[in-house]
Amino acid sequence: MTSKLLSECIGKKVELYGEGGISGYSGTVIEVENNLIKIEDKTTIRIINADMIAQVRIKKEKQKD
Repeated sequence: MTSKLLSECIGKKVELYGEGGISGYSGTVIEVENNLIKIEDKTTIRIINADMIAQVRIKKEKQKD
């Protein structure tokens, strides 16, 4: 996964999955630098190697009617 694409996710809630979609992390992207992505959930900040990410799901924000 390229840093440029991941940088577009800063401030958004995402789900990150490795090869085969077996393991995953969810949280808000707070920083992207080189091939590392930092995400934060309610209790944890994780730094993940972007080379290991096979899929990113960006959660849509609920629309107000």
